[in-house]
Amino acid sequence: MITEFIGQGLTDETEDTLGNYLCSSLKEEVFTEVTFFSAFMRSQSLRELKPFIQKAKSEGRKLTFFVGIDERITSKEALEMLLDFEIEAYIYNSNNYIYHPKVYLFEGELRNRIIVGSSNLTKTGLFFNVECSVLLDFTGSDKTGLKVLNQLKDYFSPLLDFTSDNLDKVTPEHIQKLLDEDKISVEKFDPEGDYTSKTHDKPKGKFKKPKIGELGNIEITENDKPTKRYELKITEEYLEKWDEMFERMKAFKEKYNKTTVPRDFHDRTLYGWFRKQKDIYNHPTLKMPDEHLEKLESIEFHFEDGHLENYRQIELNWLRILKEAIADKEDIRANHRYKYKGETLGTFLVGVKQANNETPKRKLELRKEIEELGFDYKENSRKPEHVTQRFIDKLINDENPHKMSYQNHFNSRILPKKDILPAEMKKELEEVWELQFNEPRPWSKGTLDNDRTEEWKSFRYDKANNPEGKWITGESSMGKLYNWVYHKRKSKSKMDLVVDNFNDQEKQELKNEGFPID
Repeated sequence: MITEFIGQGLTDETEDTLGNYLCSSLKEEVFTEVTFFSAFMRSQSLRELKPFIQKAKSEGRKLTFFVGIDERITSKEALEMLLDFEIEAYIYNSNNYIYHPKVYLFEGELRNRIIVGSSNLTKTGLFFNVECSVLLDFTGSDKTGLKVLNQLKDYFSPLLDFTSDNLDKVTPEHIQKLLDEDKISVEKFDPEGDYTSKTHDKPKGKFKKPKIGELGNIEITENDKPTKRYELKITEEYLEKWDEMFERMKAFKEKYNKTTVPRDFHDRTLYGWFRKQKDIYNHPTLKMPDEHLEKLESIEFHFEDGHLENYRQIELNWLRILKEAIADKEDIRANHRYKYKGETLGTFLVGVKQANNETPKRKLELRKEIEELGFDYKENSRKPEHVTQRFIDKLINDENPHKMSYQNHFNSRILPKKDILPAEMKKELEEVWELQFNEPRPWSKGTLDNDRTEEWKSFRYDKANNPEGKWITGESSMGKLYNWVYHKRKSKSKMDLVVDNFNDQEKQELKNEGFPID
């Protein structure tokens, strides 16, 4: 299958218009049936297509038009031209819906072509308007193409089968009827010899009369045509609007404190203008007018990669947040868990630190700015000796230390690194621990909590308070013992510490109540 995008109107070039594609397709003898579905039709478009329509007719190929008359755009003159061409044509007119398709179908035994887009059968629609279409060209054995063709013909079957109540054949009588009912228009005659309409026959623009090049010169082949690239130009229209756009850029700079307009910015015109300034500035041959360059430099317009400016704005915002946190005397941490007022300040600090650890080192200047604000990365170092020293300092200065909290910290952060810690530091930690908790600090992962197995057994066999003889009931009946027992049921490692205190029968009972016992 050959697929092509057909665009027109954004540049002054008119060669690859939909009108030319239709003429080129009408010229191909391989297409024996041609069917047009168009919402609107004017005579000037048919005048351009005339020699190609007549050629197709002379070769005995079948042409059928299905045209709409909504909004009185289709004209009396256009319908009469179809009659003159001896083309089978039909009017679709519904009281409920607007008929609005633009589908051009070419069928043959060996090849088929479908063109679907935005262009109506008007001169501007085929040659001048900003329009776009998609072309599908495929053989009679292409399953994908045939699937689309069958879907299209199935959809339009009420028209193709002439079963629709909204369908009327174009005849002189019916044209007159539509005219009497004011459902079609009458084109005004121009002294130069063309039928014209202010809205639908002439392109916009003062004194602009685009020329239509040679029609019927487009060949659709398997070979890809070279893609036409956008040509950067400094046009009169661009120069006329430059000052206005510059004022909009100044307002953007004042509001956002940057000149890089994001791709998804709501003002798409400003984004396009912003990109054009950079493109012109960096163009190898185009020269930006001196007065434009002077004005852009006055607002510190960023001609380089916009991402760099955006990144800097992000960095400045994080520095502002960090400064505020320091002023609030926050215990700031360079880890992913630390947040300040909902902002992931810790993640930002980690990112800068990691960038400095890479080869080559990055964000050195940003780290310097962070440290100048008063944040010391050494206080957040993960080196075992630094972590342990901070642990010791915190414990010795804690007036009311929570043992379990320090126990968890010790087990997770210090104990795994015990083999690489200096002996003097380990001894200091032991001394501080005993001073604060009045117990030794072993270098093993013990629970250091009291073994309450006997208390637990007493509860199990207390028929007055536990008549069902359960090993766990609820906090209301078990009191503070409940939490200790609950964690045994939740953790096999905790249960393993006391499981040898039970006989076989008790172990089975515990297992039945959900305790993790092998």
